[in-house]
Amino acid sequence: MGSPTESYARLGKNKNLIRTNTQVYTPNYVGVLDDTLLEDIDVAAGMTPGGWLIVNTDMSFDEIKSKISRDDINLAKLDATGLALEVLGRNITNTVILGALVKVSGIFTLDQLKDAIFKTFKASIAEKNARVVERAFEKTEILDMGFKLDYGADTKKPWSHTGLGNPGYKERDLAGVWYTPGGSEVVKTGSWGVSVAQWNKELCINCQKCFMVCPDLAIIRELGEDGEYHMAGVDEYHCKGCMNCVLICPKKALTEKMKKEPTGGKK
Repeated sequence: MGSPTESYARLGKNKNLIRTNTQVYTPNYVGVLDDTLLEDIDVAAGMTPGGWLIVNTDMSFDEIKSKISRDDINLAKLDATGLALEVLGRNITNTVILGALVKVSGIFTLDQLKDAIFKTFKASIAEKNARVVERAFEKTEILDMGFKLDYGADTKKPWSHTGLGNPGYKERDLAGVWYTPGGSEVVKTGSWGVSVAQWNKELCINCQKCFMVCPDLAIIRELGEDGEYHMAGVDEYHCKGCMNCVLICPKKALTEKMKKEPTGGKK
Protein backbone atom coordinates (compact mmCIF):
# COMPACT_ATOMS: atom_id res chain seq x y z
CA MET A 1 0.00 0.00 0.00
CA GLY A 2 2.16 2.82 -1.29
CA SER A 3 4.58 3.78 -4.01
CA PRO A 4 7.21 1.19 -5.00
CA THR A 5 9.88 1.04 -2.31
CA GLU A 6 13.14 -0.87 -2.09
CA SER A 7 15.03 -1.88 1.03
CA TYR A 8 18.33 -3.69 1.35
CA ALA A 9 20.23 -5.99 3.69
CA ARG A 10 23.76 -7.35 3.60
CA LEU A 11 24.54 -10.60 5.38
CA GLY A 12 27.94 -11.99 6.28
CA LYS A 13 29.44 -14.42 8.79
CA ASN A 14 32.04 -11.80 9.67
CA LYS A 15 30.12 -8.69 10.73
CA ASN A 16 33.28 -6.59 10.51
CA LEU A 17 33.39 -7.06 6.74
CA ILE A 18 30.09 -5.24 6.21
CA ARG A 19 30.89 -1.56 6.51
CA THR A 20 28.18 0.09 4.41
CA ASN A 21 24.41 0.47 4.48
CA THR A 22 23.97 1.88 0.98
CA GLN A 23 21.79 0.53 -1.83
CA VAL A 24 22.54 -2.95 -3.16
CA TYR A 25 22.84 -2.81 -6.96
CA THR A 26 23.76 -6.46 -7.60
CA PRO A 27 21.65 -8.52 -5.18
CA ASN A 28 21.91 -12.27 -4.82
CA TYR A 29 18.33 -12.55 -3.51
CA VAL A 30 15.34 -10.36 -4.33
CA GLY A 31 11.97 -10.56 -2.59
CA VAL A 32 9.00 -8.99 -4.37
CA LEU A 33 6.22 -8.28 -1.88
CA ASP A 34 3.61 -7.34 -4.51
CA ASP A 35 3.46 -9.09 -7.89
CA THR A 36 1.96 -6.02 -9.63
CA LEU A 37 5.46 -4.53 -9.43
CA LEU A 38 6.43 -6.99 -12.16
CA GLU A 39 4.42 -4.82 -14.55
CA ASP A 40 6.04 -1.50 -13.59
CA ILE A 41 9.62 -2.33 -12.58
CA ASP A 42 12.40 -4.59 -13.82
CA VAL A 43 12.67 -6.33 -10.45
CA ALA A 44 15.49 -8.63 -11.63
CA ALA A 45 17.72 -5.82 -12.93
CA GLY A 46 21.25 -6.13 -11.59
CA MET A 47 20.72 -9.55 -10.00
CA THR A 48 23.74 -11.81 -9.76
CA PRO A 49 23.59 -14.79 -12.16
CA GLY A 50 22.34 -17.80 -10.21
CA GLY A 51 20.44 -15.62 -7.76
CA TRP A 52 16.92 -16.22 -6.47
CA LEU A 53 13.84 -14.11 -7.21
CA ILE A 54 11.11 -14.68 -4.60
CA VAL A 55 7.64 -13.38 -5.54
CA ASN A 56 4.48 -12.97 -3.47
CA THR A 57 1.98 -14.21 -6.04
CA ASP A 58 -0.47 -16.87 -7.15
CA MET A 59 0.85 -16.64 -10.73
CA SER A 60 2.40 -19.68 -12.37
CA PHE A 61 6.15 -19.83 -12.87
CA ASP A 62 5.61 -19.42 -16.61
CA GLU A 63 3.70 -16.18 -15.99
CA ILE A 64 6.49 -14.87 -13.78
CA LYS A 65 9.13 -15.74 -16.37
CA SER A 66 7.17 -13.87 -19.03
CA LYS A 67 7.35 -10.68 -16.96
CA ILE A 68 11.03 -10.59 -16.01
CA SER A 69 14.14 -9.77 -18.02
CA ARG A 70 16.41 -12.61 -16.89
CA ASP A 71 16.83 -16.24 -17.84
CA ASP A 72 19.85 -16.98 -15.63
CA ILE A 73 18.23 -16.85 -12.18
CA ASN A 74 16.13 -19.23 -10.08
CA LEU A 75 12.53 -18.56 -9.01
CA ALA A 76 10.45 -19.08 -5.90
CA LYS A 77 6.87 -18.08 -5.14
CA LEU A 78 4.22 -18.19 -2.44
CA ASP A 79 0.94 -16.52 -1.54
CA ALA A 80 2.48 -14.34 1.16
CA THR A 81 -0.57 -12.08 1.25
CA GLY A 82 -2.86 -15.02 2.02
CA LEU A 83 -0.56 -16.27 4.77
CA ALA A 84 -0.22 -12.81 6.30
CA LEU A 85 -3.99 -12.27 6.40
CA GLU A 86 -4.58 -15.74 7.79
CA VAL A 87 -1.92 -15.77 10.51
CA LEU A 88 -1.18 -12.11 11.25
CA GLY A 89 -4.60 -10.70 10.41
CA ARG A 90 -2.97 -7.90 8.38
CA ASN A 91 -1.46 -7.57 4.92
CA ILE A 92 2.15 -7.41 6.17
CA THR A 93 4.24 -9.69 4.00
CA ASN A 94 7.87 -8.81 4.73
CA THR A 95 8.32 -11.41 7.50
CA VAL A 96 6.56 -14.00 5.34
CA ILE A 97 9.10 -13.47 2.55
CA LEU A 98 11.90 -14.14 5.05
CA GLY A 99 10.47 -17.62 5.58
CA ALA A 100 10.81 -18.21 1.85
CA LEU A 101 14.35 -16.81 1.89
CA VAL A 102 15.35 -19.42 4.46
CA LYS A 103 14.09 -22.16 2.16
CA VAL A 104 15.94 -21.05 -0.98
CA SER A 105 19.16 -19.61 0.46
CA GLY A 106 20.41 -21.69 3.36
CA ILE A 107 22.10 -18.54 4.66
CA PHE A 108 20.43 -18.97 8.04
CA THR A 109 18.07 -21.52 9.55
CA LEU A 110 14.41 -21.28 10.45
CA ASP A 111 15.32 -21.55 14.13
CA GLN A 112 17.79 -18.67 13.80
CA LEU A 113 15.13 -16.55 12.11
CA LYS A 114 12.57 -17.30 14.82
CA ASP A 115 15.16 -16.53 17.50
CA ALA A 116 15.73 -13.11 15.88
CA ILE A 117 11.98 -12.50 15.75
CA PHE A 118 11.59 -13.16 19.49
CA LYS A 119 14.52 -10.85 20.23
CA THR A 120 12.88 -8.09 18.18
CA PHE A 121 9.19 -8.23 19.09
CA LYS A 122 7.17 -8.74 22.24
CA ALA A 123 5.95 -12.30 22.76
CA SER A 124 2.37 -11.89 21.47
CA ILE A 125 3.59 -10.42 18.16
CA ALA A 126 6.63 -12.68 17.89
CA GLU A 127 4.57 -15.86 18.24
CA LYS A 128 2.43 -14.96 15.23
CA ASN A 129 5.46 -13.99 13.15
CA ALA A 130 7.28 -17.18 14.08
CA ARG A 131 4.22 -19.17 13.03
CA VAL A 132 3.90 -17.35 9.72
CA VAL A 133 7.56 -17.93 8.73
CA GLU A 134 7.10 -21.64 9.43
CA ARG A 135 4.05 -21.69 7.16
CA ALA A 136 5.95 -19.70 4.52
CA PHE A 137 8.81 -22.21 4.60
CA GLU A 138 6.31 -25.04 4.02
CA LYS A 139 4.29 -23.25 1.33
CA THR A 140 7.11 -21.80 -0.78
CA GLU A 141 7.33 -23.37 -4.25
CA ILE A 142 10.70 -23.30 -6.00
CA LEU A 143 11.81 -23.50 -9.60
CA ASP A 144 15.49 -24.36 -9.40
CA MET A 145 16.86 -23.70 -12.88
CA GLY A 146 20.21 -25.21 -11.96
CA PHE A 147 22.01 -21.88 -11.72
CA LYS A 148 24.42 -21.56 -8.81
CA LEU A 149 25.60 -18.44 -7.04
CA ASP A 150 29.31 -17.69 -7.08
CA TYR A 151 29.91 -15.59 -3.98
CA GLY A 152 33.53 -15.08 -5.01
CA ALA A 153 32.72 -13.42 -8.34
CA ASP A 154 33.00 -9.66 -8.76
CA THR A 155 29.46 -8.58 -9.64
CA LYS A 156 29.85 -4.82 -9.30
CA LYS A 157 28.16 -2.82 -12.04
CA PRO A 158 29.01 0.61 -13.42
CA TRP A 159 26.88 3.45 -12.08
CA SER A 160 23.76 3.54 -14.23
CA HIS A 161 21.27 5.87 -12.58
CA THR A 162 19.95 8.82 -14.54
CA GLY A 163 17.18 11.18 -13.53
CA LEU A 164 13.83 10.82 -15.29
CA GLY A 165 13.67 13.06 -18.35
CA ASN A 166 17.40 13.66 -18.57
CA PRO A 167 19.15 12.75 -21.84
CA GLY A 168 19.88 9.05 -22.03
CA TYR A 169 17.51 7.84 -19.32
CA LYS A 170 15.74 5.48 -21.73
CA GLU A 171 19.02 3.77 -22.55
CA ARG A 172 20.01 3.27 -18.92
CA ASP A 173 19.58 0.24 -16.68
CA LEU A 174 15.92 -0.13 -15.77
CA ALA A 175 16.94 -0.54 -12.14
CA GLY A 176 17.82 3.16 -12.17
CA VAL A 177 14.49 4.71 -13.21
CA TRP A 178 11.15 3.00 -12.81
CA TYR A 179 8.56 5.69 -13.48
CA THR A 180 7.32 5.98 -17.02
CA PRO A 181 7.08 9.40 -18.70
CA GLY A 182 3.88 10.98 -17.47
CA GLY A 183 4.50 10.12 -13.83
CA SER A 184 1.91 8.68 -11.49
CA GLU A 185 -1.02 9.62 -13.73
CA VAL A 186 -0.19 6.74 -16.09
CA VAL A 187 0.94 4.24 -13.44
CA LYS A 188 -1.83 1.95 -12.24
CA THR A 189 -1.29 2.46 -8.53
CA GLY A 190 -4.67 0.81 -7.98
CA SER A 191 -3.07 -2.56 -8.65
CA TRP A 192 -0.71 -2.30 -5.67
CA GLY A 193 -3.09 -2.88 -2.77
CA VAL A 194 -5.31 -5.80 -1.82
CA SER A 195 -8.42 -3.66 -1.33
CA VAL A 196 -10.16 -0.62 -2.79
CA ALA A 197 -12.39 2.08 -1.29
CA GLN A 198 -16.10 1.95 -2.10
CA TRP A 199 -18.27 5.11 -2.03
CA ASN A 200 -21.92 5.19 -0.98
CA LYS A 201 -23.60 8.28 -2.41
CA GLU A 202 -26.62 7.97 -0.11
CA LEU A 203 -24.52 8.28 3.04
CA CYS A 204 -22.12 10.96 1.80
CA ILE A 205 -22.54 14.46 3.28
CA ASN A 206 -19.92 15.98 0.94
CA CYS A 207 -17.58 17.06 3.74
CA GLN A 208 -14.68 16.12 1.43
CA LYS A 209 -12.38 15.09 4.27
CA CYS A 210 -11.58 12.01 2.18
CA PHE A 211 -10.31 14.18 -0.66
CA MET A 212 -7.95 15.97 1.71
CA VAL A 213 -6.30 12.79 3.06
CA CYS A 214 -6.08 10.75 -0.15
CA PRO A 215 -2.36 10.48 -1.12
CA ASP A 216 -3.12 9.60 -4.76
CA LEU A 217 -5.95 11.98 -5.70
CA ALA A 218 -8.14 8.90 -6.11
CA ILE A 219 -11.20 10.65 -4.70
CA ILE A 220 -13.23 11.98 -7.63
CA ARG A 221 -14.89 15.38 -7.36
CA GLU A 222 -17.01 17.14 -9.96
CA LEU A 223 -17.81 20.83 -10.30
CA GLY A 224 -21.54 21.32 -9.86
CA GLU A 225 -23.86 23.93 -11.32
CA ASP A 226 -23.67 25.75 -7.99
CA GLY A 227 -19.96 26.37 -8.59
CA GLU A 228 -18.95 24.01 -5.77
CA TYR A 229 -17.13 20.69 -5.94
CA HIS A 230 -19.10 17.58 -5.01
CA MET A 231 -18.02 14.03 -4.31
CA ALA A 232 -18.49 11.74 -7.32
CA GLY A 233 -16.78 8.46 -6.46
CA VAL A 234 -13.44 6.66 -6.25
CA ASP A 235 -10.88 6.32 -9.03
CA GLU A 236 -10.08 2.61 -8.73
CA TYR A 237 -7.27 2.92 -11.30
CA HIS A 238 -5.29 4.88 -8.72
CA CYS A 239 -6.78 3.83 -5.35
CA LYS A 240 -4.10 1.66 -3.73
CA GLY A 241 -6.10 0.68 -0.66
CA CYS A 242 -4.50 2.78 2.08
CA MET A 243 -8.01 3.31 3.54
CA ASN A 244 -7.24 6.78 4.89
CA CYS A 245 -10.57 7.89 3.47
CA VAL A 246 -12.44 5.07 5.21
CA LEU A 247 -10.90 5.98 8.56
CA ILE A 248 -11.72 9.69 8.32
CA CYS A 249 -15.25 9.50 6.86
CA PRO A 250 -17.69 10.63 9.60
CA LYS A 251 -20.72 8.93 8.04
CA LYS A 252 -19.16 5.62 6.91
CA ALA A 253 -19.90 6.55 3.30
CA LEU A 254 -16.58 4.95 2.34
CA THR A 255 -15.86 1.31 3.06
CA GLU A 256 -13.12 -1.16 2.27
CA LYS A 257 -13.66 -3.88 -0.33
CA MET A 258 -11.18 -6.71 -0.88
CA LYS A 259 -10.20 -7.13 -4.52
CA LYS A 260 -9.94 -10.89 -4.26
CA GLU A 261 -9.86 -13.54 -1.60
CA PRO A 262 -6.39 -14.95 -0.78
CA THR A 263 -5.90 -18.38 -2.33
CA GLY A 264 -2.70 -20.00 -1.18
CA GLY A 265 -2.70 -19.16 2.50
CA LYS A 266 -5.59 -21.33 3.61
CA LYS A 267 -5.04 -24.72 5.15
